[in-house]
Amino acid sequence: MIVILLVLFFYPKKSILLLLFAATVLFGVSCRSKKQASGKPSKNKEIAALSKKLNLEVDAKDNLKLYHFVADWLGTPHKLGACQKSAIDCSCFVALLYEQVYGKKLPRTAAEMDKQSKHVRKSNLEEGDLVFFKIKSSKVSHVGVYLKDGWFAHVSTSKGVMINNLEEAYYEKHYYDAGKM
Repeated sequence: MIVILLVLFFYPKKSILLLLFAATVLFGVSCRSKKQASGKPSKNKEIAALSKKLNLEVDAKDNLKLYHFVADWLGTPHKLGACQKSAIDCSCFVALLYEQVYGKKLPRTAAEMDKQSKHVRKSNLEEGDLVFFKIKSSKVSHVGVYLKDGWFAHVSTSKGVMINNLEEAYYEKHYYDAGKM
């Protein structure tokens, strides 16, 4: 700032150009810093809150719409055939998730979803893939949505909407297949 004042005093002809240049630089720097300061922390807070609620490390490269959907439904109780916020079953949860997050309509039952999906190896699962289970049945009776690192969201008959890991003994035992829609 002192340099600008000295130049203005000793070189009055160049003072207008110098003032314009200085104002442009100062204005540009101040605008840029405000954008970074206001935009980034709120996104980081949002991701941190989501991670805490889901008890799962979420980051900016993840599909935040997917994780918000799961977080909103977390703890909703199970009821066979139900499809509401007050109670829901696994296939309705997955169908609603797909409709709201991906804009796709899915069949109503886990078995039909399995039939219409394209098979994916367990080792190649990606965010949004469906995971199918045969629980107390010879056909597919349960479905969930893969999140990442072995974690998937689904509706447990005892605890409602929750997140579990495919490596847990129960889910490993009943795991049948995975697919893309």
